[in-house]
Amino acid sequence: MRRLPGTLVILLGMVALAAACARPSAFATFTSEKQKFSIAYPQGWEIVTVADDARVWFLPSSAGRTPQSAAEFLLVLTDAQPGPLSDDAARQLGLNLLPIHGVSGFRRFKEEQGAVWHRFEVTGTSRGQEWASVGLLVTGKQAFQYVVCAKPLDRWRDGQKQCDEILKAFRPGQLSP
Repeated sequence: MRRLPGTLVILLGMVALAAACARPSAFATFTSEKQKFSIAYPQGWEIVTVADDARVWFLPSSAGRTPQSAAEFLLVLTDAQPGPLSDDAARQLGLNLLPIHGVSGFRRFKEEQGAVWHRFEVTGTSRGQEWASVGLLVTGKQAFQYVVCAKPLDRWRDGQKQCDEILKAFRPGQLSP
């Protein structure tokens, strides 16, 4: 009879694992053929590419494929620029690519494979709608990729968890030779 509790624990663990595996993911994965990055994005969101795939927007269906007015979005921007950028140059670039009006953090957090990674937290406005965001600026020897995950300011507390998961799943393209 002593073995029953241990067996029961193992059986319950297997059931829980099977249930977790059967649950559909809240995210889909997008891989850019041209820019070579991959990123998770919320299931059901639309993908809008702009400027010869240099900007890829991920928008909730309710946004109507109009990135400029969205307060909830995911953006990946790729641009050729020699680097890696200094911390000051990266900060200046990162804070000027979107209509940003508040910064709560911008810091270098790792270097790998010839690329320097910066993480930032900012607020901004899209056509009068305020949003909060977290993002990455990854600069290499030949290019950079800028990733921003934004949610409406009034939904930021819950939205930040989703954005953090998305940023953890981001894999940049080839930014250095």
